[in-house]
Amino acid sequence: MKYSNLFYKLISCKDEDDVFEYLIRNLKETIISWDFFVAWEKVINKVEDIEISLNLLNYLVGKENITEKFAELVSKYPEVIDVLPVLVAWRAKNVKVLDPLDDNIFNYKEYSFEKKSSYTTEEIASLTEFADKTGLLAMFKNENIKSVVDYVTGVEVGLDTNARKNRSGAAMEMITELLIKRICAKNRYNYISQATAHKINELFGYEVKVDKSERSFDFAIDNGDKLYLVETNYYGGGGSKLKAVAGEFVTLCRFLKRETPQHTFIWITDGLGWKTAKKPLREAFDEVDYILNLSMLENGVLENIILEGL
Repeated sequence: MKYSNLFYKLISCKDEDDVFEYLIRNLKETIISWDFFVAWEKVINKVEDIEISLNLLNYLVGKENITEKFAELVSKYPEVIDVLPVLVAWRAKNVKVLDPLDDNIFNYKEYSFEKKSSYTTEEIASLTEFADKTGLLAMFKNENIKSVVDYVTGVEVGLDTNARKNRSGAAMEMITELLIKRICAKNRYNYISQATAHKINELFGYEVKVDKSERSFDFAIDNGDKLYLVETNYYGGGGSKLKAVAGEFVTLCRFLKRETPQHTFIWITDGLGWKTAKKPLREAFDEVDYILNLSMLENGVLENIILEGL
């Protein structure tokens, strides 16, 4: 990392080791905002799109001869098959299931939930088997599911929580952009988000060589004389992924230093997950132009790096 006296002036760090210790010591415990928990609008929209088919399935609740009734329902209202996957929290329109036999352990059965105007007797038998073996029909028969619409709303809430990691990343970008916007407004700089090489050249006039055609930087900041390429992310939890992430940014920084050394690369990262991956982060810290956390941004480090043209 490029050490400058501004680190001493702003955060009392006398050398690179001090800066790294500050980075680790001042990681944010959380950046959770209210929309982190459940994206309700998305959940409700998904349920409303299939509500008619879900209500048709309510017919099955409490039925004794459940397999026959399910087959009859599919025969009369084939559209219910389109919503069958979501009942078992599955997004795809087909699935291959391992169903071992005595003479073939790796025996697979394939099921398709593609929308059709009608299904053959064989297809209905196959789909009934899927509904039975996944336990869905027993849930209907035993009235464990009383309202299919309410049940699927719960399923969608559960599936939506899988997107929380993406929302953490989006929250980090949002926070970073608020701080960058403030810096640019104060100093009359320009910035763009999701900055591709083409976009940067078109709007700012700088040539940027990239390591892959789909590369876009979270932000690009132009202070009038120099370009700053910014990537940002947040890791609340640890894991092997962090080592790979750090390695990716080292590789990217080496490429940029070789191909476009006139530009400065800044990686803004945060989250207590880095406490479990200090070594790979330190290795990246020693190579990347600047690795900053949100506390450093709050204390003016990013602003002064750009102000001084570092």
